[in-house]
Order: sequence, then C-alpha cells, then structure tokens
Amino acid sequence: MIGAGRAKFGPGFETTPAKNNLLGRYNDELWPHQWYIHNSPTSQLAKWDHGITKVWEMGFTGAGTTVAILDDGVEWRHTDLMANYDHNASFDVNDNDFDPSPRYDQKDSNAHGTRCAGEIAMAPHNMKCGVGVAFNARIGGIRCLDGDLSDLSEARALSFKNDYIDIYSSSWGPSDDGKTVDGPKVLAAEALERGTTFGRRGRGVLYVWASGNGGSRGDNCNCDGYVSSIYTISIGSVSESGQFPWYGEKCASTLAVAYSSGAYQDRKIPTTDIHNACTMEHSGTSAAAPIASGILALVLEANPNLSWRDVQHLIVCTAEFGPLAENRGWKRNAAGFLYNSQFGFGLLVADAM
Repeated sequence: MIGAGRAKFGPGFETTPAKNNLLGRYNDELWPHQWYIHNSPTSQLAKWDHGITKVWEMGFTGAGTTVAILDDGVEWRHTDLMANYDHNASFDVNDNDFDPSPRYDQKDSNAHGTRCAGEIAMAPHNMKCGVGVAFNARIGGIRCLDGDLSDLSEARALSFKNDYIDIYSSSWGPSDDGKTVDGPKVLAAEALERGTTFGRRGRGVLYVWASGNGGSRGDNCNCDGYVSSIYTISIGSVSESGQFPWYGEKCASTLAVAYSSGAYQDRKIPTTDIHNACTMEHSGTSAAAPIASGILALVLEANPNLSWRDVQHLIVCTAEFGPLAENRGWKRNAAGFLYNSQFGFGLLVADAM
C-alpha cells in the first residue's frame, strides 16, 4: 500500500498572487499563496475557488468537529498544528501507542500525514505557514502506513473512536501501477460499514478518500476497493487551470473534485511540513482529499445532524459543473445530474453546501 501522493512531481511554479481584499486578512506567510481558498479575479489561471471564505463569513470555521488523518503520522508538535491537535482522536497503530508522530530517520520520510493535516487545521494569524480550511476543527492523527498494513491494522484505524471522530481523511490505497486490483478485506470492510452505521452517534462518520494518482500508468480507480466502497466519499483532483491532471484516475465512484496540482504552470498546495517547516509542494489527490475533509468539517459545524448519506447527497446536489465545463466527458444521468468519470459531479463548493 502506498500514499496516494507519494509520487514525485515536476518543479513547482511560483507566482506572486494579485492583490485583492482577502490577502490582508491573515499574516500567515503562505496565506497569499492559498489560491484555492481565495482566487484572484485577475489570475491567468484560477477563476474559481472553493467558496471557503464565504463560509467563514457565515461564522463557520469547523468548531466542534474532529477530523482524523489516517496516514504515516502527524507532527502534532508543529507550531501551526498544536493549537488544534486532539490527543483523544489520535493513535499509533504501527507502534500500538497514543503518539502518532512520524519517523525522522531519513530525508523527507513520513511527511505526508503532516501535510494533509495542515490543509485542514493550520492555525490562522500566527505568522506561520498558512490557514486551514477548517481552522477551528480539532485534528487527530492515526499512524497506520509506516509498517505492514494488514486487514486488522486497517480495521483498527478505520474504527478508532468512531463515536468521537467525525471525519476520517485517507490519502492512500492500492499501488497506482495500473496492474493492482485491491480493496478492504473482511475486517476493514466491516469497520467501514460499522462506522457509517453506528459512528458519530448513529449518524455515521464520513470516510473521505483520495481517488489515486495512477492515471499516467493507466490505473483506474474502479479497481480500488476503498474508493469504490459505498461508505467512502471519493475525491479526485482538478488543476488550477480547471483541467483533469495528468496523474488523475477515472472511475464511476468519484463524487466530486477539489483543487490540487496539475501541469507545470499550475500551482500546488501550501501546507505544514515536518521539522516544524512549511511547504508549497503538496500535490496529487492526496492534497485534494484533505481540502474536501476540511469543507465537510465546515458543513458538519453548520448542521451536525446530517447523516453520512445526507452529506453524499449534498455533494451531488451542490458540486459545480461550470468551472469544469470545457472538459470532455460530461453526461446527464437518469436523475438529471451532469456527471463525468474524471470529475464526478463537479467541483466542491463550500458555500453552496
């Protein structure tokens, strides 16, 4: 099993964002570069964003929600994460303890989970890194990818405190090699079903899953049993320029897409990095899924009574076709919704949800 964002991508393209009335809102060093939160009307690329600032203006910032990152660890002592870190939502399946900190024994090892966590819960206005999509949400880490990933360890990760955690964000799956067909085995499949049946006090937890990065190798996310499970919310990527990225995978289960990296001229996602650092290089569907998790934290703060199925219906009904309309492959299904195997029902739009 590999993280969906572990592949190395081309060099990033740095730009200086055009000034607009949002750029002075926070003093965080990477805030001006968080184009997926506040696009510039004069940008040559991004014409849309996720409508997140509009939701903040409504008063929703993720407060009262808890998101767990299932990954290779979370550097919870990071100064941009510590304020929102939730020890009660954290566990190390690999070492069987309650400290999900990543290993540091090789260069850039195990930075993936910390990068995903930052997208959701970076603290605002502290002159460090950026601003999380749901910057008042609680963030936990479930370290499960730094070792042999078995059916039992997956089940333990997917069921850990499902009465306490609202959203599980996973950016991993079977090898994206165009050859592997795999998915949850008996125990993990049962954990997913039980989580949506009994978790979150009977309303069902939300399992957000990255759709994978194997498109250039002919991989298809229909062959990924985690992504195609009815109990997960499968999230793909769209580039800053509104195009299907070169690494993207097509499949019938994709519900929607979030912004991430694309071609060389497209920017990547700024976030936290290990060693108390910051990065502008997070990419792939691994970066898209945490954005979706943050948006869903905003939604659950607005209405904590939503069930897991309610949330899936909300995504279908509010995902935006317009920003992606120039891409081929759109069809209208029997219920009257436009759908595309590359983009699902469209771009996640937080304020519409």
